[in-house]
Amino acid sequence: MSTYKPTSNCSAKRVQLPAVKTLSKAILAITLSGMGVAHASDYSSVTFFGDSLTDGGYFKPVLDKEESGQFTTNPDNTWATPFAESLGLTSTANTIDGSRTGNNYAIGGARAGKDVQREGLPVASTKTQLDNYLENNTVDSNGLYSVWIGANDLLAVVKDLPSKDTIISEAVQDQVAVINKLHTNGAKYILAPNIPDVGLTPYLAAAGQSLQAFGTGMSAQYNDALYEGVKSTGANVIPLDTFSLLQKVAKNPSAYGFSNMNETACGSVSSLECGRDDIKEGAENSYFFADSIHPTGRAHRMIADYANAVVTAPGQVSVLPHIATQSGLATNERLQTHINQRQNQNHSTQSMSPEGWISVNINALDVAGFESSGNAQLLMGLDFTHSSLPNAMTGVYANLSRSELDSSKRSGLDKVDFDELGLGLYHSRNLGKVQLNGALGYSTIDMELNRKVSLDNYTENYNSDVDGSRYYASLQAGYPMALNDLTQFANTTITPYLGATANRVKLDAIKEGTSNDPLAMQFDKQKYNTIYGTLGVKASSQLSNTLNVFGDVHYQKQLDDNHKEVTARVNTLSDMSFTAPKASLDDDSFGASLGLSRQFKSFLGNAGVSYASGDKDELTSVFIELIK
Repeated sequence: MSTYKPTSNCSAKRVQLPAVKTLSKAILAITLSGMGVAHASDYSSVTFFGDSLTDGGYFKPVLDKEESGQFTTNPDNTWATPFAESLGLTSTANTIDGSRTGNNYAIGGARAGKDVQREGLPVASTKTQLDNYLENNTVDSNGLYSVWIGANDLLAVVKDLPSKDTIISEAVQDQVAVINKLHTNGAKYILAPNIPDVGLTPYLAAAGQSLQAFGTGMSAQYNDALYEGVKSTGANVIPLDTFSLLQKVAKNPSAYGFSNMNETACGSVSSLECGRDDIKEGAENSYFFADSIHPTGRAHRMIADYANAVVTAPGQVSVLPHIATQSGLATNERLQTHINQRQNQNHSTQSMSPEGWISVNINALDVAGFESSGNAQLLMGLDFTHSSLPNAMTGVYANLSRSELDSSKRSGLDKVDFDELGLGLYHSRNLGKVQLNGALGYSTIDMELNRKVSLDNYTENYNSDVDGSRYYASLQAGYPMALNDLTQFANTTITPYLGATANRVKLDAIKEGTSNDPLAMQFDKQKYNTIYGTLGVKASSQLSNTLNVFGDVHYQKQLDDNHKEVTARVNTLSDMSFTAPKASLDDDSFGASLGLSRQFKSFLGNAGVSYASGDKDELTSVFIELIK
């Protein structure tokens, strides 16, 4: 589904129901602060190399007009500035006056490997730009490096048609050399946009269809050679298909909010010197091109949004196994609550018939930047006691969980509908004075996803399904201590305990959209193994012959995991796989629960609330259980 919205960028957000969370916190009357530790953050820096498509104001010191200086509809910015800001970073241009304190080294007129001049002023190639950067800087291994070059080399071809293949080949080799040098110096993430379809620029459109086709052909030739060349470097290159993006927009400009793809917003004025007084009324937003080659400010914002969507998507997808794991831990907690209450009952009186039970849980789960409320979870099972083993119990259970998680992201993965159906076994017994219990389980996972790609005011949604599974095993050991020596707590038992839970989540590969859509992406399958340790104290106090109060306070720590970066592809460049920084995830949390248990004539009823909180994850639950 595609929509163009000429007003606000803000998307409607599904109304959340805070009642569960508020009620639980009020009953618990406790605030638990988390201590989440990030495994990895997003890009720590961004650095740009390139030509006028990225130039952030290199020539500004020598221009007369205050608002000019970038190759667009000034005072708008080229894509580098809004792109950096979308990552929480900045883009500062290095300028012709000699200042190299910025992170944008791009210069209008630059070629891939040849230093040239523009009206007598020096213009460093991307090879020289990189050398200038390395003179005073060390490559940031977690930073993002952009190398967008080649358009001026193609313009050189137009002026020397017999040398087309040589010029393109040499330029590609120079750009590949720049990328390889970044790679060998430690760059892990290198963004390499391809050249847009220059045949669609007003510069070649005015020259007739034959030259338009020629421009399209040499752009494709350069792009194919570039991406084939970088494969041999071993670098992690993130491709950006601006070639296909421009073609997509040109096929239906009005859908993207453009009324003119063939004329220039700045008229006959060069975009470098173009200011608001030179621009046709409203053309900075309705025209795609500022001059015969360069995009308008709005077109640059779309390019920036496209780049953001591609470089952040793998990290967003990397949270999916964590969501499944956290939902699974919530299921384990409900099962543990059931086992705890059966242990409190003392099974010295044995029943030869199995006892059935059912537990209903309504929760609010916030995890890895997603929020949800009113999620439902159902557990049901059978308990079997052992005539030869007092205080021992074995059981089987089934669980069904459904969560609908939303994110307020303007662009990116913003909706995850999660379903889990599982089966498991559990066993509890006393070993001397120690209470032991353990469980094993398997569940199938179904996720329905929506990734929203917003290009300025245009939005496209990509729905996809992913199937998976979760295996887990848990073990808990506690030491009950009756407080018989304290009169006011004569019917109270506290149990310090240690626990461990191992999880394995597997998710299938994801493929969005169609193969000819540059906005759609693919993501490889994921395997996520975790081991959590728990240290806590649970307590139970008999208030009367039929009424019991119980509670628990614990700290949970992730002891081990194999969270990995997700391998991704852009659909139109499916032979170019890449990775991006994985998401930052919680690895510990504090939790508490409080409940009442009452023996009725024909069944036992339990009800309570629980709350767990980490740095980014939070789970609040209200549960009711009936045991027949």
